[in-house]
Parts: sequence; structure tokens; C-alpha cells
Amino acid sequence: MFRNLAINLLPLLLLLTGCSIEASLQDLAGLRGPKLPPGIDITNKQPIAGVVTDPAISDFAKSEILVGPAGKADGVTDLQFAIQLMNSDNTVVAGYVPQFTVIKGLGTVPVVCTPSDDFGFSVCTIRSSEPGIKTLQVTNLGSFQGQKDLLFDAVVKETTRIVSSGGEVTVATHPSGWQMTGAVGSQFGSAMAEKNGYKLRLGAGGAAIE
Repeated sequence: MFRNLAINLLPLLLLLTGCSIEASLQDLAGLRGPKLPPGIDITNKQPIAGVVTDPAISDFAKSEILVGPAGKADGVTDLQFAIQLMNSDNTVVAGYVPQFTVIKGLGTVPVVCTPSDDFGFSVCTIRSSEPGIKTLQVTNLGSFQGQKDLLFDAVVKETTRIVSSGGEVTVATHPSGWQMTGAVGSQFGSAMAEKNGYKLRLGAGGAAIE
């Protein structure tokens, strides 16, 4: 019986030999999909023609950096993005760690990327203490030197409220993220608060920041 089964399967094996079987991101590994950071859309990604594990035979020509929502510029919150390692023949590279550098933008702390999975995806992490746009560039994917912009939003780090007698409330802010709120003092005195080297003076004559 097993001999007959082998004979029947032989034509099918010969037919598949040398053929490229393409798989979508959803069915390459059964029902399991790649684990990616929130907000990254891979709905329209092209099919994968196969998986290779040797970077020496990879050109990385169709690699891509994928980003999601903006991060928080508080210096501690991680912002994750993904890099898909794909060759010109639509094969992906598994088990390889891409590297990147920040070529524009201040206050960033890059963290190493994970090895790419069976879909060619590597998850990378970066933090920033300064708001604004940061431009990334990969550095070890052959001739592919793709660049991508990441956005970090400023955050309000702290609020200081000054209470004194009477007057209108005055709010002082600064692009670095701190905020001061106070009530203007009476003609008999003034209120003063100090934060991050800045002084907020409030009195009957108005408010001033030093």
C-alpha cells in the first residue's frame, strides 16, 4: 500500500520541484501572523516568495521601514517601528538583526532591533527626550539605505499652581513641556514660582517670566 502511495505522489513532487510557492502574510505559517507594533498596517503587503536565512545571498532590495503613531518625547516611553527584510525576488530574510542610525533630530536613544521573523519583520525601539521629527536610516542591509521619519510629540510634564489673593489666573508654558498656572497677587505683594531655571513672577502690575 505504501509503495503504491509513493508512486502516486511522485508526479506531484516532480511538478513542485523548482517551483516558487508564494504565501501571504496570513498563511505563510498557518494562521499565525507577524507580531508587529500597534498601528502598523500590512494589509496591502506583497506576497512572500520564500524565506532565506543567509544574509550573504540577500540583496535586501525591497526592504521597508514601517512606522505607526507618534511617540511621546518624555525620554522613557518606547516608540516601536518595524523593518521588513525583503529581497528583489520577494523572498524575505529570517534571523537577521538590522541596524539603524538617526541622521536628523536630537535627544534620541536608539535600542537594538529584534532578529527578523519568518515574515522578514524585525521590531525596533527608540526613545526621545526632545519633541519633533527624527529621521532614521538603516545601515547594514546591503545597498538598501532606506530612510523614514518618526514623530515625537511634546508632553506636559508637570503643572504648578500658585494661589494668592484675587486677580486673574495666568498660565505660562514652554515648548519643553512644563506649565505654570498662578493667580495674580494683590498690590501688597507678589507671588513667584521657579521651574527648570525659569522664574514666573505675578503681581498687581502683571506677570513676567525670567
